[in-house]
Amino acid sequence: MNGLVRLLSGSEPGSTSNQKPLSLREEFRLQRFGLQHDEPRDFMRSQWQSKPKSVGFLVYRWLMGGFFSTGVVSYIIKYFQGGHWLIYLTNWGFLFCGVTSVTGAVLVTLYHRQPDNWVPPSKLVKFYWACYWINLTIAFVTSLTYWSVIYPLDRSPDNPTRVSDLYNLWTHAAPPIFFTVDHLVVAQPSRLLHFIYPLGLSLFYAGFTLVFYALGGVDLNGRRYIYGFLNYAKPKRAFKTIAKICILIVTLSSFQYGLYRFRLFMARKLGFSSISE
Repeated sequence: MNGLVRLLSGSEPGSTSNQKPLSLREEFRLQRFGLQHDEPRDFMRSQWQSKPKSVGFLVYRWLMGGFFSTGVVSYIIKYFQGGHWLIYLTNWGFLFCGVTSVTGAVLVTLYHRQPDNWVPPSKLVKFYWACYWINLTIAFVTSLTYWSVIYPLDRSPDNPTRVSDLYNLWTHAAPPIFFTVDHLVVAQPSRLLHFIYPLGLSLFYAGFTLVFYALGGVDLNGRRYIYGFLNYAKPKRAFKTIAKICILIVTLSSFQYGLYRFRLFMARKLGFSSISE
């Protein structure tokens, strides 16, 4: 941990984001469903940097952006499969990985090219924050669902949707690991009620799968459903699955919020408690 701290701070521990966690009472106010934060520069800093700007964090941000954008672009080129790539939630989530990581890198780059007191565009920050929380939660949902329900049947040599081991790990293992670590690195806040964003995407995707079924869409195996557990020929099972996934999303979002509180606790313990404005 100390090595990571030194890399991102560029100097000895001193001062960083003065962010304090809200009380649980405050977290449950209706306004916390929104994307307002008093210090937008927290979205362009590491929790562990001791100065307003950190070259180490900038480099780290572009390494993340390069890793996932390369994965997304090459994955689409290799496995687009006549548009069938677009019907799977894993691929929606992987696309969010690329968009989120690159947007984060762009924000930090813009910040480094401006005076320390520069305030980023509000809409861009809100877009990034929503994407980040969607990605952080959905990455775990798709990973847990894949490894517990779909794998190893997915690895059959005659499965037309089978991808290489590299891309299988890139899409189903790397996102939850990398972004959870990232969640412990960044200085941006989390909100307990932000589960609505990944939940909203998941319900939108559930609606998409229902329309796909109703309109007679077929996957590469010629089946009218995208996932066996979302086969609307068995509606009771399908809707039970959707309800379970909704509960899982709220649970995982709350877990990530807990990691945010842990990060702030550790930052205070290690002396990274405030950046002088």
